[in-house]
Amino acid sequence: MLEIIAIMNSAVEDIFGFKTCCGVRAFDQNLEILIKNKGIGPVVVPSYCDLHGIRGTRRITTLMPNGDQQILPGEVKAFYCMMDEVLWNEARRLVFYDKKGNVYPVDVRDESQD
Repeated sequence: MLEIIAIMNSAVEDIFGFKTCCGVRAFDQNLEILIKNKGIGPVVVPSYCDLHGIRGTRRITTLMPNGDQQILPGEVKAFYCMMDEVLWNEARRLVFYDKKGNVYPVDVRDESQD
């Protein structure tokens, strides 16, 4: 079981700037996604997700870090990407998958408040 928290407009760019100092820079990373493995075994999550919104579904393939990510029980893995504000504001649900075919949806907006 995965617990997913999406944080739009987090201070990710500032954090990357501090960590990398004079090295590689990651600009415009305004969406932070934290995934916690609440299960008893490791879960392998590809670095993409689907964003369901009022205009349909869009696959987000620009998550950092890239590639399959193993998340051990109790561990939190952070993903980052640049997200268009309009697309995010129209989003209703974020969906991650694991390599075994399990689906992990999380609501990002309460439709009853629209």
